[in-house]
Amino acid sequence: MSGSSAGSTHSLHSQGLANDLLNPQCQPLPPRSCKKPATWTVEEEAALLNFLYSHLGQVADGNFKKTTWNATAAYMAQNFPPTGSAGNKTSEACEHKFKMLKKSYYAVSDLKLVASGFAYSDIDGAMIMLESTDLWKQYTKSHKEAKPFHNVGFPHFEGVECRKGL
Repeated sequence: MSGSSAGSTHSLHSQGLANDLLNPQCQPLPPRSCKKPATWTVEEEAALLNFLYSHLGQVADGNFKKTTWNATAAYMAQNFPPTGSAGNKTSEACEHKFKMLKKSYYAVSDLKLVASGFAYSDIDGAMIMLESTDLWKQYTKSHKEAKPFHNVGFPHFEGVECRKGL
């Protein structure tokens, strides 16, 4: 019999998660809560970098320890109390922000050293004019981290440059 499930070991019922509200053993799925992402000011980013620089002795295998990230979050909460719209600067948020700042630093460093045809400024970024737009598009295809610095600088470049240990 073609198309029959006779003798088949597979069920014709759908597979995967099911929430049968009529079954007393199945509880409704709890609503998912989403944390507000942390937003950072330039001042808060500078404070994060300064705090981490003062704790360089706590680096192990090239990374800060979890206790350092917890202390960083406590420091940020004490000195920059969370507001309703900014989200909490948890240890994970601090670590993520630090990684993003490092990426930005290396992108700008490459832009300053390698990218010919761009006049980079820590205030104005790569200062891309209409005549260099195609060159910028070509550059950012292979250097995606540089894209945000089209016409915006990286205010922490000098501070990170002085503290190469970060």
